[in-house]
Amino acid sequence: MHSARNPFTLDIFGLPSDPLSALDLVLAATLTAAGVGHVMLTPLFYRHESALNQVWFAGSGLGLTFLGMLNLTRVRSGDATARGLSRVANPAGALFLAVVAARLRDPQTFAALALSLGLTGLALRPSKAKA
Repeated sequence: MHSARNPFTLDIFGLPSDPLSALDLVLAATLTAAGVGHVMLTPLFYRHESALNQVWFAGSGLGLTFLGMLNLTRVRSGDATARGLSRVANPAGALFLAVVAARLRDPQTFAALALSLGLTGLALRPSKAKA
């Protein structure tokens, strides 16, 4: 008898079968991509600004990129060190983005804050015990 695989599962996209782990991975990848985009758009948005403003803008993008990559490492490897670091880094990143969102009130800042808050909640979940 032929056993057909269900075409409506997350694993066809290379995502974990657990929906929360899949959401975790998607949010982390989105934050990483947003950080890379933030850095790449620095010359466009800050073309006529001082070098100091350009560096701060690009540095914030790098921070988002590294936070996203830390979360990708946490989700994909399940490493205890990455899990511990992300439990500290995610709330710090969310706090930073909350302050920025309160000051700037830009839609993209609120989007980054939502991503960061989602990752914070997912990172603070109890870890699964390995048998």
